[in-house]
Amino acid sequence: MKKTPAIFSSFILVFIALITGCGLKGNPVPYSSAADNKPIVKNLEIIATENSVILKWNLQDNNRLIKYIGIERSEVGAPGNECKDCPRTFERIGQVSLNEAMPAAKEQNTLNYTDKTVSKGKIYNYRLMLCEDNGNCSEAATVEINFK
Repeated sequence: MKKTPAIFSSFILVFIALITGCGLKGNPVPYSSAADNKPIVKNLEIIATENSVILKWNLQDNNRLIKYIGIERSEVGAPGNECKDCPRTFERIGQVSLNEAMPAAKEQNTLNYTDKTVSKGKIYNYRLMLCEDNGNCSEAATVEINFK
């Protein structure tokens, strides 16, 4: 008997394995829609009044992922006595809760927070933390003010 059918079928199996392959098909590419779903803070501005600091910003949260925005503050020091390169220690001073009454998801919502616990002659950094229902928070924006 001839052994050619066994060699021939082995060749066919190897050929099929090479054609179908199980290796790298291509480099991974991020989904383009992922960036569209991320909440965005725009136009963060800080205003000093006589006895307080007002933070104003626009929030666009297309999928309503954000439950509240944590407001954190770090005291940098006084003018001429600040440490610009030192690591910042932020403390939670308040939060802005978001509710279902907010405008439609595609619109930007104008939000604000007033800090009345500031002292004249200090430099402050403020940070907005976007927080979801499950408690995960991510930094959205930071701004600095010299409160004179």
